Amino acid sequence: MASSCLTKETTIAVIGVGKIGEAIVRALLKAGFKNVIGTVRTKRRKERLKELGIPVLLDNREAVKGAEVVFLCVKPHQVPGVLRKVSDLLAGKLLISVAAAVRTDYLEALALGARVVRAMPNINITVGCSATAITPGRTASEEDLAVAKELFDLMGYCVIVEERYMDAITAYSGSGPAFAFVFFEALLLAGLKVGLPRDIALELAIHTLTGTAKLLEATKAHPAELRDMVITPGGVTIEGVHVLERAGFRAIIMDAVNETYRKAADIARTLNSEIS
Repeated sequence: MASSCLTKETTIAVIGVGKIGEAIVRALLKAGFKNVIGTVRTKRRKERLKELGIPVLLDNREAVKGAEVVFLCVKPHQVPGVLRKVSDLLAGKLLISVAAAVRTDYLEALALGARVVRAMPNINITVGCSATAITPGRTASEEDLAVAKELFDLMGYCVIVEERYMDAITAYSGSGPAFAFVFFEALLLAGLKVGLPRDIALELAIHTLTGTAKLLEATKAHPAELRDMVITPGGVTIEGVHVLERAGFRAIIMDAVNETYRKAADIARTLNSEIS
């Protein structure tokens, strides 16, 4: 991959400083970027973001005008309206979109001349632990991709993929934290059911799941291999695993991701049909 030309003086605009946009801004500031500009839709939100110490504007055009890199952090249905109002200012600039299910060719059609990279982070970006996938559009160079990866590396793990995988990644790691939180909540309730105090159950659940993820990362072993390290013949763990298997736990997770993927692909097709 080409090296990045990014410097701490690079002017970066973040269009839509919501949850993800704010996390991106905070990561950029923590990394020492000096020229970060954000935009929001309401004066109330602008007031709440004063503590960031950066210009937060209500005018997207004003923010984009002097920027070299533009993050697009709006909902998929908002993308057309936002880009049409600033498209003439995006030519020659790097546009990084985190709008779920919005394909690069759609972005390129709305922002003629922009160099487009599509990204799919997840909510864990708010604590600097995102799992992010990025893919280049036809107009993006190797250097543009290097810039995008360098920026998302500041916010957690980042991998470059072909665009054909992006809808699946939206359903998998994009929505994945929601599925993990459902499991976490169930585990917490299970702790309460067997008589653990709420605070102890919460901390044990947090450290059990984070420790399990670290073990998987450190060993590179298959999850089944590590699971078998916990199970002893005729022991207590196999009883619980049997309940999960009988209920079809793994199939439920697979079905949840698959249905989420179908929805992401449907949204992508609907948006893409508007420019076909």
